[in-house]
Amino acid sequence: MPLTPEQLAKIAQKDAALPAALKRNATTNYYEGYFFITLNTRNYAPILSFITGRPDAPDAPACEYTELGRKVMAVWQTVPRFHPQVEIIAAEAMPDHFHGLLRLLPGNRKHLGRMVNGFMIACTHDYWDTLDIKWRDMKKDPNKSDRDASRDWYDRDHTCSFRGPSLFVRGYNDMEAVTPEQVQTKLRYIREQARRSLIKGTLRDRFLVHRSCTARGWTLDTIRRGLRADRFYAHNPDRLEHILRSLLPRIPMQQAIVSASPSASPSASPSASPSASPSASPSASSSASSSASSSASSPKPLLSYVGCSALLSAERKLPLVCHRSDAPFFERQRDAVLRAAREGAVIVSAFVSPKEREIGRLLLMEQLPVIEVCDNGFGDRYKPSGKSFYACAENRLVQISPWNYEYCPDLAVNREVCLVMNELARVIAGVGDGWWKE
Repeated sequence: MPLTPEQLAKIAQKDAALPAALKRNATTNYYEGYFFITLNTRNYAPILSFITGRPDAPDAPACEYTELGRKVMAVWQTVPRFHPQVEIIAAEAMPDHFHGLLRLLPGNRKHLGRMVNGFMIACTHDYWDTLDIKWRDMKKDPNKSDRDASRDWYDRDHTCSFRGPSLFVRGYNDMEAVTPEQVQTKLRYIREQARRSLIKGTLRDRFLVHRSCTARGWTLDTIRRGLRADRFYAHNPDRLEHILRSLLPRIPMQQAIVSASPSASPSASPSASPSASPSASPSASSSASSSASSSASSPKPLLSYVGCSALLSAERKLPLVCHRSDAPFFERQRDAVLRAAREGAVIVSAFVSPKEREIGRLLLMEQLPVIEVCDNGFGDRYKPSGKSFYACAENRLVQISPWNYEYCPDLAVNREVCLVMNELARVIAGVGDGWWKE
């Protein structure tokens, strides 16, 4: 019996509510290649393991598996028994999520999702065993067809089981790793998971995402000024406004606030961090808490950041922007930036161009303080990756973003986005990006 229009509509509604990170990418070949998958336990319940050790101890911290966690790890190793075209590479059962790295060999004809689904079902059965649910004794009614009998076990929206709770949430996150180098990166990530989890747990304030922050000088007019750095937009106001309107959906905006006091200052906004310099310093007050604003304050773009907020109030901050016209003088710019950072300056940059990234790697290598302007916002469970994670833990890094968070593994960083981020770097530093030429 086909599903009714109401049931189909409800299924579509639940699919729409599924986080983008748990949906498949239509352009990815899920039948061949390396894949790194993540499964989250229901309600992020920490039931798979617990972490032992200390992040500063000689012995690396490790995940001590629970009985259920051991079963989940064992089930992962059995996947090639049912799918011979699968090569298991590595796995880790964190307290509230599971990471698995595998390879689908050439000639495989089964979608990655079918394999993951079978793994999730087997893990849920082991979960029911630990809960002492007698699911094996639940037999289908022989007088009913398979379709009708299955309705005794599953809801009519096909999203849960009446026999018991599922171990993992619906859907999974996948990340394709297409080169051996990326596979090695994922292996290091798995090995470092326990240590990183301990660091994040003990230094929560350094990994807390601060949202809806304002900064002195960061306005829509400032964004326009950044776009006018491109000569084409500087001489084409209509095109500039069109580009700005296309960027607005990505920019978090403070709502206009109406106050009963007409004498209130239109720019009043309490700051939660010290303002030792006249340059911009994000305020941790949200738009809802700025009731002392003016009677008709215009909407203002907001920022989010994670990391050591003290760097945002540093006395000396310098922007790093590598222009193509300055390419012949790159060594001079690089040396000036490194020298200034060694003398105590905090370098502010989006680190988008190859030359900016080269200087950024040198700054992190020398453990010098950095403010990084990011090309995307921060998700609810965001944390910096790689060396940036440890720089954040050691109060050497702040990541700040003028954008709303958008899950997109291949998020495009076009010229307009770069212009906006470069202008934010100048605003935060309070200095022009040609300082190194002086």
